Amino acid sequence: MVMAGVLGIASLFIVGVFALAALVGTGYVVDKSLEDPDVLLHVFVVGNDVIVTIYEGRRVNDLVMLSLEIEGVVLPASVACIPISTAGTGEVRFSNACSGVTGTRDIAVRGVFADGATRLLKINTMKFT
Repeated sequence: MVMAGVLGIASLFIVGVFALAALVGTGYVVDKSLEDPDVLLHVFVVGNDVIVTIYEGRRVNDLVMLSLEIEGVVLPASVACIPISTAGTGEVRFSNACSGVTGTRDIAVRGVFADGATRLLKINTMKFT
């Protein structure tokens, strides 16, 4: 009888710990989703060019370079990485980045910041014809 009581108390304790962890974890996810992004941007394709429009973000003024990756495509360094001449918002054009690309591909844009950190800023799936 004592053993059943100890097991019951232990089970309730474990369930309580899991409930508390779920509550704390949910709060963390909500806080992270409402946090300002490092850099808010939009990626679109015009002809053979990929155009990235930078809007805002808490680290937009620290952004020094953008790099582009297209799934299954090896881009020359002159096309894949473009320095940002003036920190802040604006438009960056990756000329001829999509030349010869067909099918459905993921396009990823990474940002390089003044402190040397590299972050994935955006990933889109696009269909090329």
